[in-house]
Amino acid sequence: MGSRLDSDALMAIRRLRRHLTVWRLLAVIGFTLAVLLLIGERNGFGGLDGDDHVARVTIEGVILADSEMIDLFDQIADDPTAKALIVDITSPGGTFDGGEAMYGVMGGIATSGAYMTAIGADRIFASYGTITASIGVIMQSADVTDLLDKVGIKPETIKSGALKATPNPAEKLQPDARQQLQEVVNELHTRFAQMVADRRGMSLDAVLQRTGDGRIMTGSRALEANLIDEIGGYTDARTWLATAHEISTDLPVVDWQLDDPLYWWRDGAQSALSSIFGISLWTERLRLDGVLALWQPSDGSGR
Repeated sequence: MGSRLDSDALMAIRRLRRHLTVWRLLAVIGFTLAVLLLIGERNGFGGLDGDDHVARVTIEGVILADSEMIDLFDQIADDPTAKALIVDITSPGGTFDGGEAMYGVMGGIATSGAYMTAIGADRIFASYGTITASIGVIMQSADVTDLLDKVGIKPETIKSGALKATPNPAEKLQPDARQQLQEVVNELHTRFAQMVADRRGMSLDAVLQRTGDGRIMTGSRALEANLIDEIGGYTDARTWLATAHEISTDLPVVDWQLDDPLYWWRDGAQSALSSIFGISLWTERLRLDGVLALWQPSDGSGR
């Protein structure tokens, strides 16, 4: 009987220890999340701290039509305490609709889609080594029909028209389909170039002559081509705001970020893994120097 009681007591102690371990783990997780949320509030989730400031937004990675980012820009435009906006762009580009959407939001406020985003600004800064321009549109596909033949796969496609669902890797690209796709690419390219011409005070012919082949440029070359306004960085941007719009360099900068409670957790976890294990993400290997875009309200409304 005594041996059985000892065994039951030992099992109860073990269960209690397991429960305590679980509760301790939950307590640590809860404390960590609370700290991360507190840090996020101090760093300005949404940026609304009630004091006059210069708002700053960082755009990294591939630029897509991100509705949350667009809403963030709208919040800044509606905030009367945001006296100016600095957008730090570090991106190799993105989708046409993504760049166009960002341009439209910032429009009274890199390469490819990143540059399209930047031209909506009042002034564009870049470093000498910034890789920018690449004013063009690209559509890519693949022809895997020969590979499918080798493995004995014969795809069958039923569609309403000859140009439906092209390009399709499982079909040879026919001349009429290639011509139609080229027309679409050319139309979007003209649209992109016209946006540059309108914002940079150039003719469409001048833009196409200088950058129509989609070439990339360094910051210094982009300055010569009138694609940016000045070689410089954050300090130069603040100096320009002070000179051109009387926005004091003493005004604090508030980093506006997406109102996402998990943002700090994901960002912090990635940084921790990178520092501990020396991880360099593929997207970081491909990341190019970006441009600095500035927007300043044209009147006292904060817009």
